[in-house]
Amino acid sequence: MIDALSLLISHGVILLAAWRLLPRADLDRDPPAQLPSAPEPHTDA
Repeated sequence: MIDALSLLISHGVILLAAWRLLPRADLDRDPPAQLPSAPEPHTDA
């Protein structure tokens, strides 16, 4: 009984987390990429 109860609780929490995360709109969008800064020009001394 305890094994079944622990499996039910743990899987229920995972299901609850997935249920709350899946409708989020920001899951399908990547954050805007930041452009790398221009490298310093190389000068031979």
